[in-house]
Amino acid sequence: MKSIDIKSLIIGILVTILTISVFGFKAKSDEFGHLVVRSLTIEDDRGVIMGYLGNGYMQTYNQYGEPTLFIGTGKDGGGYMRAFNGNGDESAYVGTGRMGGGYIRTYNNSKEETSYLGTGSDHAGQLRIYNKEGETSSYLGEGYLQAYNQFGERTLFLGTGSSGGGYLRTYNFDGQETVYVGTGADSSGQMRIYDSAGETGTFIGSGYFRTYNQFGKMSTFLGNGRDGGGYLRTNNKFETETAFLGTNNSNEGLVNLNDKFGQSFWIRLNKGD
Repeated sequence: MKSIDIKSLIIGILVTILTISVFGFKAKSDEFGHLVVRSLTIEDDRGVIMGYLGNGYMQTYNQYGEPTLFIGTGKDGGGYMRAFNGNGDESAYVGTGRMGGGYIRTYNNSKEETSYLGTGSDHAGQLRIYNKEGETSSYLGEGYLQAYNQFGERTLFLGTGSSGGGYLRTYNFDGQETVYVGTGADSSGQMRIYDSAGETGTFIGSGYFRTYNQFGKMSTFLGNGRDGGGYLRTNNKFETETAFLGTNNSNEGLVNLNDKFGQSFWIRLNKGD
């Protein structure tokens, strides 16, 4: 009869208990329970760290030891994800901002931000696109779109006005408005073209056309009269009428020329024989 090795038996029992306690085998079952660890480090065959999980975040690395991805919790308690390029520089950010709104940021290889998609300070969604110097080149916000030049000056606005009508505005190199196309105060469509001083040079409204001189005075009117007839008026630089060509109140053709004081000196009424 063989004798029992007490030492080997004790070691076997301890190993069995340790295995059950670590891997959490359920009683009368070969299924795993749950595994609790403080951290987990993954290495390749060369011993280079390729991944780390612990302390509320996950980090991955490339074969050169540069970080490629971070997923975890920020200082403000919100979750976020960072992606890195081959040089270890951040290329994208997805997460929660300080005010609780989510957003996405992308970066170029010079570490300059190139785009932002997320929630703005007004709690509305917005999209910003930046040029290579990090200046805003396009902005899409709550109901409007804006474009900017390389110096940060606005060049284009497309959106909704305070009265609810849509309109388009363009600006010159100095940020001065040059064109307005949209809805006027009377809810009709209109277009304004401005001169270099920001004064209206040309105005197209509902059924009429106006031009203005450098002093802001109307120089030409082409459009419809109150009675529905069309006419053309020209004015001098003081906005005094100098010529009229159109339809009079009797629905007859009329040509009228005035002097510089607005007094008529030649008139022609088109009457039938």
